[in-house]
Amino acid sequence: MNQTIARIIRCQECGTNNKIPHDKAGAAAKCGKCHAKLDPSVGSNGPAQHYTIRCLECKAKNRIPATKIDAGPKCGKCGTALLTGELFKPQPVMVTDGNFDDAVLNSPLPVLVFCWAPWCPSCGTVTPIIDEFANDTKGKIRVGKLNIDSSRMVASKYNILIVPYLLIFDNGRMVDSLPGGMGKHELMMKMARYL
Repeated sequence: MNQTIARIIRCQECGTNNKIPHDKAGAAAKCGKCHAKLDPSVGSNGPAQHYTIRCLECKAKNRIPATKIDAGPKCGKCGTALLTGELFKPQPVMVTDGNFDDAVLNSPLPVLVFCWAPWCPSCGTVTPIIDEFANDTKGKIRVGKLNIDSSRMVASKYNILIVPYLLIFDNGRMVDSLPGGMGKHELMMKMARYL
């Protein structure tokens, strides 16, 4: 399955964010507004010096320079090819009983799962914060949304009795759980230890 992955590159001249297919983010990429040459190491939040991704085979964390992300990097410990395409998947990811293992437990990135329900008024106020956090942390943290009404197996397994509720996973294990919502800054402080 070969799908084109896009990433956002900020123009150093005019500041415009440009959506560039990942395979075309090299030296030839130009800004859509001012036509200046784009630097592939500059993401939408400024320069991305490196990405940290976990090897799914041996679970070792690997730092990959942003300029080498297209070079087919391999794990420094076991030599397995790293799934760099996972860094640029759209998020938040809709998590269900059916895709929970792949989207959360087998993620090469730390995962924040926002548990919500359609009948919950507080969830509606927290959702925009989660969406903004997902956008800001793309490539560093996977953010997922889990509707507890339609994913009762996961809700039961992790004993989610109230919403909103946050679950934090790293290396295939739940490492923290937090009832209620948080601001974007508090979320980043909570997730920083897993980066």
